[in-house]
Amino acid sequence: MKNLLLSKEGFLDCILNSMGESIVLLDGKLCVCYMNSSAEKLFDLEGIDYEGKHFFEDLKAWDIPAGSIKSMPQEVFETGISHNGVIRNTKTGKKLSVNLTPLVDNGKKHGVLLSIQDVTEIMEKEQEIDLAFALTLPNSKVEYKLKSTVEYQDHYDPKTKMITITGIIQNGLYRHVINCLRLLSNLYIQGVTQIIGIDKDQLVQAFIFHDLGKSQPVLSIGDVVDPKQVFEDGKLHAFRGAEIAKNFYNQHDDVVEIIRYHHHKENELPKTFPWRLLPMLRLFQLVDGLSAAITRGGVDVNFTVQECLITVKEINHRPQYNGTWQIDLYTGKKIRYLNNNISTAHAETPKKPLIYLGIPDVNL
Repeated sequence: MKNLLLSKEGFLDCILNSMGESIVLLDGKLCVCYMNSSAEKLFDLEGIDYEGKHFFEDLKAWDIPAGSIKSMPQEVFETGISHNGVIRNTKTGKKLSVNLTPLVDNGKKHGVLLSIQDVTEIMEKEQEIDLAFALTLPNSKVEYKLKSTVEYQDHYDPKTKMITITGIIQNGLYRHVINCLRLLSNLYIQGVTQIIGIDKDQLVQAFIFHDLGKSQPVLSIGDVVDPKQVFEDGKLHAFRGAEIAKNFYNQHDDVVEIIRYHHHKENELPKTFPWRLLPMLRLFQLVDGLSAAITRGGVDVNFTVQECLITVKEINHRPQYNGTWQIDLYTGKKIRYLNNNISTAHAETPKKPLIYLGIPDVNL
C-alpha cells in the first residue's frame, strides 16, 4: 500500500465510483452517509445534496411493500441479519435487486450497507420467459405447485454440518425448473440432443414434473438446522413425482423412470433400470444439480460439448464446487480439474456414485 498513487481515501473513493453496482451506506436512522456515482445516477441524485437525508422519507428511494411495518434496511439494522436478492420497485418504474448487510463493529451496530443492481430489463425478459413457459404447462395445478413451493438459500458450515437459512425464494421451485430449461437450452444449442439416447422433449417433460412431489419444511431466515434432519430424502419426493407424472399426466415411461431415479446414485439403481437411459439420466442430474446451485446460490456456469463429453466451468462461492468438471454421458466417468491438473480423487468409473455439482445431495 506504500506505492499508491493516491491517498487511501482517494483510492477507495476511486474504486467505489468505478463500480457499475450502486453502493449506499445508511446510518441507524436510515439517513444517507455515502453513495457512489452509480447510486447517485440510479436514484437521480446527481448534483443534489443528499447526505444526511432520510433514505425513504426524504429521498423516497423505493416503494415499501404494502402491509410492511418496517422497511428492509430497518429490519436488517435491528436484527443484524443480512438479506440478499431483495426486489424493490422505484416510483419511476425501475426494479432493483438489493443486498443488505448490517455494519457491526465490536458488537455495536453502526448502519446498513446496500449493494444495488438495476434489474429492470432482466426481469422484463424473465417475465417473457415465464409467460412462454406457462404455456407449456399442462394445467394450473402444476403451475400452482411450482410457484407455491419455496426454496431456501443457506450458509453451510462444514465443521458442524449445519446450515443457516439466509434467504427464502417464494417461487423457488418455479425458478428452479426455468433454470433447468435454460441450461438445457444452452446445451441444446451446442448439440447435446444430437447424441444418441438423449431426447430433448422427454427431458423437458422430466424437468417440468420432477419435483412436483416435493414437500418443504417451514423455515425462517436465521434458523440453524441439520439439513439431514429437516429436509426429506430426495428419493422420496422423486418417487412421488414419478407417480404424479405417470398416473395424473400420462407421461412416457422413460420420463417416469428419469424422474423416479433422479436422486439415485448409479450404484443404487435397480437392475431393472434401462441401461439405454443412463446417458439421459446423467445429463438430467447434471442440469438439475447446477440449476439448484444457480437458483439458490447465484452460481455462474458455462458449458462446452464435444460429442458425449461435457465440460462444465462452475464459478461457485463454495470452494469444494468451484472449478472445471468433465462428464462423459456414455461412460459416466467424471473428472475434476484443479489448476489445469486432473484430480484423480474425483475421477469415477461408471458404477461409482455421481458427484452432484453445485450443492450437497441433501439440499437438492
